[in-house]
Amino acid sequence: MNFYLIEAINREGKKQKKILEVDVEEELFRFLEFSGLIPLKVKKVPSFYRYLNIKKYFYRIKRQEIIETLENLHIIVKSGIPITNGLIDIAEDTDNPSLKDMLTDIAYRLQMGYTLSRAFEHYQETFSPIVVSLIKIGEETGSLDKTLKDASEHLKKIEDIKSKTKQALIYPTFAFFSVFGAMIFWLIYVLPKIIDAFKDFNIKLPLTTIFIMNVSDFTRKYFLAVGIFVLILIFLTGLIRKKSDRFRYETDKVLLRLPVFGSIIMNFNYAFFAEYIRLMLSSGVPLYQALNIMESSIKNMVFKTAIKNTREKIERGKSFSESLKEEGVFSPIIIRMIAIGEQAGRLDEQLNYISNYYYNKVDYLSQNIAKMIEPIVIGIVGGFMLIIMLGLVGPIYDLIAEVSKM
Repeated sequence: MNFYLIEAINREGKKQKKILEVDVEEELFRFLEFSGLIPLKVKKVPSFYRYLNIKKYFYRIKRQEIIETLENLHIIVKSGIPITNGLIDIAEDTDNPSLKDMLTDIAYRLQMGYTLSRAFEHYQETFSPIVVSLIKIGEETGSLDKTLKDASEHLKKIEDIKSKTKQALIYPTFAFFSVFGAMIFWLIYVLPKIIDAFKDFNIKLPLTTIFIMNVSDFTRKYFLAVGIFVLILIFLTGLIRKKSDRFRYETDKVLLRLPVFGSIIMNFNYAFFAEYIRLMLSSGVPLYQALNIMESSIKNMVFKTAIKNTREKIERGKSFSESLKEEGVFSPIIIRMIAIGEQAGRLDEQLNYISNYYYNKVDYLSQNIAKMIEPIVIGIVGGFMLIIMLGLVGPIYDLIAEVSKM
């Protein structure tokens, strides 16, 4: 691929700069003509310039815009309108410059003789591998309008599951930081004033109170340093996760074992897995290929590894359900339903049931998370206050006795 920095005038007479990526230089001016751009300056630049494209950071393409684009393409294909013309019409109607550039580029590639799936492959990170695969299947089977509709409905359902999952995670996150903030406030501002009063009256302090005093002193002196250390630790953890698959696997395993959070993440991945495989199978993709495509789409390394191992076991002749069971990641209900689906030849229907079951479970968690986490919050706050009371009641009693003698 070659990258060029272009300064050009558009159809409205406005000057604009953009970075274009083309296979060969000859395509560059044909694309400019196709886009209605009059070039003023053309400069070949290194490939890293694509990361300097500020527009894509300020005007991110949202998932909802992708869903709307696929639904519009479904209507265009079904109505018999040329896809190139349809893409240009959609591009002209959008307010997002990044989406407009992407659709214009796809339309140009179609005009140059690319298939729709090959043109979409260039933006696979934006559309996701499953959408590109479904479009390719639609082209091969002559059912492009159906696969475009399936793709938009799939993304819509996955986006809904993600939305429910985020909604479910908001309350426990807020509760955790609220309780943590209250504890820090007590240790830094409230307890020191009470402890200073004990010191002034030379009261003999029990071990619990001395422990609280030491914790409070440590928090006051090193709170900022500890905060900076935690931020650096989080940054380094994220960096190492990007570099090391093994470390990412271990940290993802820890996340799945967390109370409340782990349950939400686990149910989300179950729903995502079942919905993904169901759609691929119902579209005619072989199971081995479906697992191979999914492996590149799933984020959690524990599930990614399990899917990879499952695919390899199926290649060696094992059944789908047996391969999943050996991984120890998937729940018994998933294993049973898939085993029944394999025996009855209705695997896609069983996967649809699993997907809906776990989708409803995530929805239930998002609606009832407050009730579920309430005992944990009460337990943490209660335990903290119990330690405080045990450490303060005795000295306060002694303090009152000392004051009463005066």
